[in-house]
Amino acid sequence: MKLMEKKDIVNKLTNVLNSNEEIDLTLSYSKISDFDRNGAIALIRPSNVDNAGLKLGSLVDDLLFNDKKYFDENYYIFDGEKPTASLGVLCDVILKNYLTLPNNIDDILDIIKTNKLWSNIKDSNSLIKKFDNSEFWSYLDCMYECSDRVLVTNSEYNSALELVSILKEHSYSKHILDNEHENIYQLKFETKYKEFKLRGIIDITTIDHKNKIVYLTDLKTGKNTAMEFQESFIKWRYYIQGAVYKLAFNEICKHFKLKGYTLAPFQFLYISKSDKTPLLYKMTEKWMDAANNGFSIHGYQYRGLNTLIDNIYWCWKNKEYNIPKYIVENNGVVELNDNFLTVVNE
Repeated sequence: MKLMEKKDIVNKLTNVLNSNEEIDLTLSYSKISDFDRNGAIALIRPSNVDNAGLKLGSLVDDLLFNDKKYFDENYYIFDGEKPTASLGVLCDVILKNYLTLPNNIDDILDIIKTNKLWSNIKDSNSLIKKFDNSEFWSYLDCMYECSDRVLVTNSEYNSALELVSILKEHSYSKHILDNEHENIYQLKFETKYKEFKLRGIIDITTIDHKNKIVYLTDLKTGKNTAMEFQESFIKWRYYIQGAVYKLAFNEICKHFKLKGYTLAPFQFLYISKSDKTPLLYKMTEKWMDAANNGFSIHGYQYRGLNTLIDNIYWCWKNKEYNIPKYIVENNGVVELNDNFLTVVNE
């Protein structure tokens, strides 16, 4: 069986660290967010964002903004049930790390042990019982059959179709998708910021020619209810996305020859798969200022785009992807954060 072991990925990262070649200074919102949440290693490792929530979001985007031909070329609908969560993890590990489909039980056992799955189970027969069933083999076979296409189950496909239908028909959202203005969907942009090129895709660019206003809207889906979106907004650093996409405004005006147009507050059209109510969230000027310059909540400091860009450049320039800049500059001394502590006086 031809293998692409995880150590190959580690070797690739090592090559990046040791290379004298210039690294492409191109960033996206998702890369900046990953850097802020997970550290500098996010700059050189393969993206690890493949989860059910993001799959649903991409599925809704593509059903809403692209035609059937695009969908058929990029998705494969699996006519069956998805395995349980643990088996799904095993399938994902196999697909990502092994070039050919394992065809016997011993191969699967080796993969389980190599990747330390179900490490609490030592008995081989007990492990075999967890995966040796038609549901697992059928799904795994289909994952390899669909090649580069994204595999979705009928259930996932129907859930996405339902959300798309709601977005098109609900009074809170239909005017964003269908109005008297010029609408451009999935607009790609590239703009310069400090030492970097910033790239992104704006889901909905609405140009109100009468009032000379441009609206930029990003579509979000998630499991949090409509009223809980602000939790995700902070957790996933969506405010950084607002700051990055605002930088694209001048490029948009230049490309579409929009002289004298102003930019409306950046907005997120959010729909939850739980309550299925679309709401439009707008970034205030205060939030945009915080996105650029940073802010704190209950003692926790959130870095803004300006600081993050400077930190990322420092990491790339110094090839330091393990220890943050402020610790290196402080000669390895770290002061424990006590901003969240309340001392009890007895």
